[in-house]
Amino acid sequence: MLVGVLLFGAGTLAAKDNTTTIKIQSGEKWWGLVVDPKTVHLPFENAFSIDTSNLSPEYYSANMMLSNRGRYVWSSTPFTASYDGKQIVLTPAKGEKAPTVEKSGRTLREAYLMCCHKNFPPQHIGSAAALFESPIYEFGGSNSLLYTSRDVLAFADMLVARGAPKGTILLPQGWSSPSGAMVFDMEAYPDAKEMIEHLHSEGMKVMLTVTPYVMAAGRGYQQHLLDGSLLTDRENKVVVFESRLGYTACRALTPEGVEKTNGDLKALQRDYGVDGFYFDCLDAMDLLADNPQRLREFLDAWHTISKGIDVAIYSSPMGQQLGSIASSVSTTRNYTWESLEESLERAIDASVLGFSRTTLAADLNFAKQNPELILRTASLAALLPVAIIPYSVWSLEDTTPFCSLLKWRSQQGSYYLSLAEQGASSAEPILRHLEYQFPRTGFTNARDEFMIGSKWLVAPVVNSGGVRMVRLPKGKWRDAWSERVIKGPRVIDVDVSDGITPIYEKVEN
Repeated sequence: MLVGVLLFGAGTLAAKDNTTTIKIQSGEKWWGLVVDPKTVHLPFENAFSIDTSNLSPEYYSANMMLSNRGRYVWSSTPFTASYDGKQIVLTPAKGEKAPTVEKSGRTLREAYLMCCHKNFPPQHIGSAAALFESPIYEFGGSNSLLYTSRDVLAFADMLVARGAPKGTILLPQGWSSPSGAMVFDMEAYPDAKEMIEHLHSEGMKVMLTVTPYVMAAGRGYQQHLLDGSLLTDRENKVVVFESRLGYTACRALTPEGVEKTNGDLKALQRDYGVDGFYFDCLDAMDLLADNPQRLREFLDAWHTISKGIDVAIYSSPMGQQLGSIASSVSTTRNYTWESLEESLERAIDASVLGFSRTTLAADLNFAKQNPELILRTASLAALLPVAIIPYSVWSLEDTTPFCSLLKWRSQQGSYYLSLAEQGASSAEPILRHLEYQFPRTGFTNARDEFMIGSKWLVAPVVNSGGVRMVRLPKGKWRDAWSERVIKGPRVIDVDVSDGITPIYEKVEN
C-alpha cells in the first residue's frame, strides 16, 4: 500500500548512495507508478513516498514513470519513489541498481512510446472483434439466478425493440451448475446450444460470466472439501461468505484446477459455440484484501484461466501492460457519482501506464432510484474501449438518448477495432489523455475528457446537473449530434439535460 510522505532537500539529476534524484523542470509533470485516484492524482501533485513492491494488486500499477517533457523511468524490479513537488528520489530494492532516467523527446507521447518499445515491446497479439466492434449487453439483474434460456432470447428481442444495435449478450453467474462445474445448468438451460445458435443467426454473440465460487452445500462442495481445493483463512478454515449464489465458498485455484477450468471453458466454445468469457472475482478480492501477497498469488493464477481464449474480460486489473486481455477500471460494485468520476479518471490514467483495453462493469441495481446516475454510468461504459452495458439501464423510462449513443458507438466499432489492432504493434493506446494527443497546450490536468484515437474527443458527464463544461483544443471540432463546427481552443458550456454525452470529431483542415 502507499506509505507516508518523505521530504528531502533540493538537488539535480544524479545518482548518489545508490539513489537517483530527478529535479523537476519548469512546467514538467510526471505520470506513473499506480492508478489510484483516491491516493495519488496523476500527474503527481501532492508529496508521497511509494514502494512499488507493496502496491495492492487491486490497482493498475507499473515500475514506470513518464514526463510531459519526454523523460521516462523504467525498472524491471520494484523501487521506491519519493516526491515533494520539486524533485523525485528513486531508491531501488536491496541489492538492485537505482533506476535511471532516459530522454526520448519532448512530449508525454514520445516518452510513452519509447519506454514501451524499449522495455516491454508490443507484440502482434491480435484483437478479438467481439471486444471492440459492438456493445456487450449485460443480462441479469437481481434475479439473474432464476433466469432461463427463454429469458435470454426475450432479452435479445427487447434490445432490438428498443433500437439497440446488435452486439454480444453477457450471461451472469447462474448459467452453470450449482456445484461450480463449468457446464450449463440443465434445469435452466436445457437447450443451451440451440439458444446460442439462434442468437448467432440473429447477429448476436454470447459471453458467459465465470467465477471461482462454489455453493457451500451439496455434492460439489463436499468434493472440494475432500480435495482441499477451497480458499481458507489464517486458521486454515474454509472461508464461507454470502453472495448472490447464497452461502458460498471460493476455489483456491491450484495449478491443476486452473488447467481443468481452462479446458472446460474451451470445451464450451467448441461444443456450444460460446464466443467468450467475463471473469469476475471481485468478491474474492474483498476476502483477501488484508493479505496483499496472497491476493497477488490468487490473481496471478486467476488471470491464467483464460490462456488461449481470445475474447476474455476480467473484473480485476491485469498486471500485463500492452496485453491482449481487457479488464475493468472499477473496483466497486456499489456505484455513486464519486465512484463514476473515479472510474473515468482511472481509465484515463491507466492508458498512460500502458493499460488500454479497459472497460467498466458496474452493478447499478441499488441505484434504481437515481435514473440519472444509471444513464451516465452506462454512457461512460459505452464509450470505453470495451463497452459493457449495465443491465439496469433498460429500467429507465426513456432510453432514446442512450440508444442514440449506442448507435454511435456501434458505427465507430470498426474504428475502435482498428485502434486496438494498430496498438498491438505500435503501442498507441485506444483511449488517450489529452496531454498525450495535444502536448503543451494546457491539458496536463485533464481528468474528465479523453480522446478515442486522434479523431474523437469525449466529455463524459459524471456529475448530476444539466450543463457540462467542455474544453476544446486548438483546431476545428464537429459536434457529433448537431454537426455544428466549433473552432478551438475554446471552453464551452454544453446543455446535457436531454441525456446526451458531448462528443466532438477533429476536423482536418
